[in-house]
Amino acid sequence: MKNIFTLLIALLLPSLTALHASDDAPIVGAIRWDAFYGDGGVTKAVEYSLGQPKYHFRLPWFAQLLGNDKVRINGDSQAIMEQEIAYAAQAGLNYWAFLDYLDEAPGMTIGLNRYLGAKDKKVMRYCLVEEGSRIERAGTKAWSKLVQHFRHPDYQTVLDGRPLLCLFGKTTKLGKAEWDELKRQTIAAGLKAPYLVLMGWNADKDRADLGFDAISEYACAGKGYTIDPETYSRLTSLHVSENLWGKWKRERTPCITFATAGWDTRPRQERPPPWCTWVKPTPDPTPPAQQKPLIDTTTATPDELTAHIRAAIEWTKSNRDLNPANAIIIYAWNEHDEGGWLQPTLGADGKPYEARIQALGKVLRPVALKNL
Repeated sequence: MKNIFTLLIALLLPSLTALHASDDAPIVGAIRWDAFYGDGGVTKAVEYSLGQPKYHFRLPWFAQLLGNDKVRINGDSQAIMEQEIAYAAQAGLNYWAFLDYLDEAPGMTIGLNRYLGAKDKKVMRYCLVEEGSRIERAGTKAWSKLVQHFRHPDYQTVLDGRPLLCLFGKTTKLGKAEWDELKRQTIAAGLKAPYLVLMGWNADKDRADLGFDAISEYACAGKGYTIDPETYSRLTSLHVSENLWGKWKRERTPCITFATAGWDTRPRQERPPPWCTWVKPTPDPTPPAQQKPLIDTTTATPDELTAHIRAAIEWTKSNRDLNPANAIIIYAWNEHDEGGWLQPTLGADGKPYEARIQALGKVLRPVALKNL
């Protein structure tokens, strides 16, 4: 019996050690902006922006080429969502942060509803990103709906049970008293108070005013909307590592670590969607048949992406006093036309191009890869 017990310990010890080590691993998620589902106006706008052949390498993996500069992008099927979940799990992600449109844009909630309807979500959890202006219009009537999400068994929590909620852009009509009421209703539902994270400008001052727990970013725009974007190397080294992480560390700012898959708005510069009212179109006169994929130093290589995410993990581990939630949020799973995506794209051979997923897996799933 003693020999059997010793053998069992020897067999289980590596697994137990790996499990213990993973307890300190950050929770890593990616933002979802679900404009690529259904056949509504937003989907048609991104089809137009990404329609030129030079941008076809950025199309979601389920897109279809219709010829010349026309494409169809409609991922509205449960099978596609289940494959997306599988890709995200393969990458080692823990959660998606869905941009929530409440009841204002049903087409933009197709992805979330498909996710919620999936029978097998594997390891993938979810949280919500609310936009300040939108939730102001809904007011505190939205709190009951948020609490329903918090109660969902797959909702992402931090700090031993606190539901994670992000706000993109501060609210003015909804102040600290109203956000405290959300906390009160959440606690009354038998849950812990939500962990509130503010994304936006002057976020730390606004965080204190609203009584939020931490700040982060939705995206890092580098030079902003431009036909001359930063290289991915400069975007991550200067605008993220120095201007965000460095500032947060110097100023001792409570945060959730932000990381980025890129920023390149050239499709929107050339063919602006209707919501980019400030963008003056700069069309490319090159005929579609003569266009080549616009892949340059702005586009993250798998190795560059790997290095940046690894740096985000190390920064998080070294600054747990600033990031007690031990969480990372990446821009983005599917901001294909704005320049940040992790989701597989449509390969030149018509098959999903999975290089970014595979690169992420090498960083986020080291234990699993060693055991293959």
